[in-house]
Amino acid sequence: MQTGDQHAGMGTPHPDRSTGGDIVLVNGHVMTGSGSPSAATAVAVRGGRIVAVGQDADVREWMGRGVEVIDLRGRTITPGFNDAHCHPMYLGFGLQQVDAATPPNRSIADIVARVAERVRSVPPGTWVRARGYDQARLAEQRHPTRHDLDPVSPEHPVLVVRACGHIGVANTRALALAGIDRNTPDPEGGTIDRDAHGEPTGVVREAALTLVQQAIGAPTREQIADALRAAGRQFLSEGITSVAEAGIRTSDEMGAYLDLAQAGELPVRTYLMMMIDETLGPLSDLGLRTGFGDAWLRIGPAKIFLDGSIGGRTARMSQPYEGEDDNIGLWMQDPQVMKEKIKAAHRAGFQCCAHAIGDAAIELLIMAFEEALAEQPRPNHRHRIEHSSILRPDLIDRIQRLGAIPVPGTTFLWAFHKAYVQNLGMDRIRYAYAMRTFFDRGIIAPASSDAPVDPTNPMIGIQTMVTRRSEEGVEIWPEERITLEEAIRAYTYNGAYASFEEDIKGTIEVGKLADIAVLETDLRTVPPENLAQVRVDLTIVEGRIVYDRGAAV
Repeated sequence: MQTGDQHAGMGTPHPDRSTGGDIVLVNGHVMTGSGSPSAATAVAVRGGRIVAVGQDADVREWMGRGVEVIDLRGRTITPGFNDAHCHPMYLGFGLQQVDAATPPNRSIADIVARVAERVRSVPPGTWVRARGYDQARLAEQRHPTRHDLDPVSPEHPVLVVRACGHIGVANTRALALAGIDRNTPDPEGGTIDRDAHGEPTGVVREAALTLVQQAIGAPTREQIADALRAAGRQFLSEGITSVAEAGIRTSDEMGAYLDLAQAGELPVRTYLMMMIDETLGPLSDLGLRTGFGDAWLRIGPAKIFLDGSIGGRTARMSQPYEGEDDNIGLWMQDPQVMKEKIKAAHRAGFQCCAHAIGDAAIELLIMAFEEALAEQPRPNHRHRIEHSSILRPDLIDRIQRLGAIPVPGTTFLWAFHKAYVQNLGMDRIRYAYAMRTFFDRGIIAPASSDAPVDPTNPMIGIQTMVTRRSEEGVEIWPEERITLEEAIRAYTYNGAYASFEEDIKGTIEVGKLADIAVLETDLRTVPPENLAQVRVDLTIVEGRIVYDRGAAV
């Protein structure tokens, strides 16, 4: 029996997708995605579909000529992971940017040193971009400013973006290129931080960050495609076979996805969230809506941003942030306008969703869904609440009644626990990413990373759901722990359900697409606090091995 050690490494999937592969996996532990323990040890695949699941003896009849047989040697297999909310384009571009994450950076000086190193390697005038810091984890306990960046970048515009993607720090040259000075008013849905003399500090939030990003210019269609390939290689290396792209705005973004899909080079199955302001009108005029496409690329929900982030104190809350009695966060647009846009998308036949992190933003979104469904009832709408971070019991009741789908950032507490507590206090995060409550109430909540906000690795999210501990080991409302089997279901079946695709993927059962992750060990033997360290050995898409860790090292 082959062990899978001789397969090609981190390339793109096989371009010929007219038929799937034939493969049999035996002598393992099958976690089917059902949410309950399974006694199965083997899976057989024919033509890219699962044809048998059971004991080793149950799959022997499928071990014919030309069928690859892999001895799992006790390893665990799961359905291919489904990241229900992430940003593949930004992830791919971010892999080329300066790493400003905390860790490895411990201080603003560490980040500045990395920026200085990049500045020295590129011509004057070239934009230098960095991403990933969290001020709550920096030694200085503050955002960097232009005064930190200017000494190392007098001839280069620099933009350093916080991990959440909602706040950035621009140096003086970048602010000038964006047309931001002391006389620039705060844009709608954004703020420009200023010092005691009214001068910009370099910190730009929400729509003000967009002003700087617009000065950089948009990437080309080819550059977007290259970024998607890079992101896809990372997804596949971590067992992720399906994702939801959290925001398509332009024809070049859509075109890059279509180019890859038509060439058979799209690395992972992708469900596209279409931004309402930029795409709802053109799509509606063409009669296109949620569900158009195929198992590789499909139009998903119509989306809008309602508020910002907790770490940036821009998520819209019903009560003020800790220590700021006059700050309850930001609306991205007038609340009534946003609500009407969501209702218009519902009338156009779309699944609807919105970025909603603060409890006030979530409440507004629920109101929009309730009003839309009252005006035009639709069974099985599956409207989504992206992130759905700061919930209250009354909001959970309404979500359950509606049949809405919260899409929790299941890695956020692992990465940003300190900022959450600093900004909101422990009591207000009681129902943050409340997976136990969701399972017990019959609310289907798919797991997500929001990458590149958090790492793409699903095992970090699974560990967090099982332990309810931060990266530093701090316990956060352990009442919301779920079992390992339930965490696997959240990262597989629930994501498929959220895209109306649970009939074709998301569980290991006969008739489903053979999208499978092979992990390096038996997950049942791994201490919960060590789950994030478990690596993926093989990733299989439609019965073909598209990632092999043994060949990639």
